[in-house]
Amino acid sequence: MEQFIDWMLGIHVASGMTAFFLAPVAMAVKKGGKAHRLWGKIYFYAMAVVAVTAIIISAYRPTPFLLMLAVFAFYLAFSGYRSLYRKQLPHGGKLATIDWVGTLINAVFSLCLIIYGIYILIDDTSNGLGILSSIFGVIGLNSSVSEIRYFLNPGTDKHRWLINHINGMLASYIAAVSAFSAVNFDFLPMLIRWLWPSVLGTIAIFYYVRKYKTKFSAGSKAKQIAEIKIQEELAD
Repeated sequence: MEQFIDWMLGIHVASGMTAFFLAPVAMAVKKGGKAHRLWGKIYFYAMAVVAVTAIIISAYRPTPFLLMLAVFAFYLAFSGYRSLYRKQLPHGGKLATIDWVGTLINAVFSLCLIIYGIYILIDDTSNGLGILSSIFGVIGLNSSVSEIRYFLNPGTDKHRWLINHINGMLASYIAAVSAFSAVNFDFLPMLIRWLWPSVLGTIAIFYYVRKYKTKFSAGSKAKQIAEIKIQEELAD
């Protein structure tokens, strides 16, 4: 069993590194083009493997924080990827059951992260792990709440799916960079090596979202910014 867990750990690390290095490639190529979709899919499935292996490893070597963080990071990628299938939601399109399931699972794990963080802080208010768990839990819960609100009231913004795609994929990559930093930048204080990607990444998300919203406000269409497939069944 120990050897099997070591294999899972190796796959976990390899998948995480794959996601870490491929995401910038997907960002650099033409949005919506064949290369973007290819590298984006590989990144998405790499994050899925990271989450699955984290669950398996945690069943044998309990690491609640890393388990819940891996699920949270995958959910962000899942949300960004699934937004491609929700282009028609503001126009009466239907949600798939998997959208609700994924969002609710993330909400549960995020609540667990918050509770876990509070539990640690009760014992030691200076414990960085408790602070990190609480912060990531709040971020994850807010993501699920925002998604649920959008599901219930999608509004009429026909470009919302693209903004959600950007938010989800970039936020997922922030989580991947955070894990990479935590493992490799041990010369930094724990809170700094975990949180600096979130600070810089949030600025990047704000920049890109504002950039595209400005273009849309000026009259640009989504197909002028990226190669777009409108039909939900062709959105992959």
